[in-house]
Amino acid sequence: MSIDMAQFHQVFFEESFEGLDAMESGLLNLDMGDVNVDEINTIFRAAHSIKGGSGTFGFTAVSDFTHVMETLLDEMRDGRRRVTQPAVNVLLGSVDCLREMLRAIRDGAEIDAESVGAHKRSLDSELNNHSPADGVGLSQPQKASAAAGAEEQISGWAIAFSPHPHLLKTGNEPVRMFRELSTLGHLRVTADLQGVPDLYDLDPEECHLSWKLELDGNVPVSEIDEIFDWVEDDCDLAKQAVFSSASAFDRQAAFGVSEH
Repeated sequence: MSIDMAQFHQVFFEESFEGLDAMESGLLNLDMGDVNVDEINTIFRAAHSIKGGSGTFGFTAVSDFTHVMETLLDEMRDGRRRVTQPAVNVLLGSVDCLREMLRAIRDGAEIDAESVGAHKRSLDSELNNHSPADGVGLSQPQKASAAAGAEEQISGWAIAFSPHPHLLKTGNEPVRMFRELSTLGHLRVTADLQGVPDLYDLDPEECHLSWKLELDGNVPVSEIDEIFDWVEDDCDLAKQAVFSSASAFDRQAAFGVSEH
């Protein structure tokens, strides 16, 4: 069976342009000097979705450019960098550049490499012009949360991922998501075969598997959420943090998978 990629491309472009609008709106709403974690997370997730989708379809120039934007946004949301007007201006210009890149790809035109290069140099320059936050702009609850996190670090995550049967028909591939998860930390994957029907009832175009995922490392939950953003309406997903102080029994109970 041949797959018509044009329909997937159309969805990607529509969602990407919506994401760019959300990024632009979010950037314009940022208060200088403040670390508005929720707003920056929204902007970051939109950028991450565009990067992930463009990587899936082989639009390397878009994914590479968006990755640099992500780096700057990541430093802002982690409180390592102040939100400054120059940084916001660079990001707004990068949003415009991304919009033009996507339009060119959609319309079968050449990407303006000179413009992309200029905007990337602006991003790199802003990244090198580091303005450390030193806790400036963090609310008291955020400071308290950071202090608590310093006392007890997350050592991993237990993730239960159960795709709905139609997930493969959306163009999403679980293995690709697992590969992306593995870039965040050591990943162990255990397949649950209970949902696989008898051979005569098996539909090869449907997903009958679910997985238990063990991700090691002090990984922010937002980075996990970003990987599953594209399939949030097409799966059942449960996550539970495992802390460094957890006993072996607690770890097994959290992951729901016996250690071998």
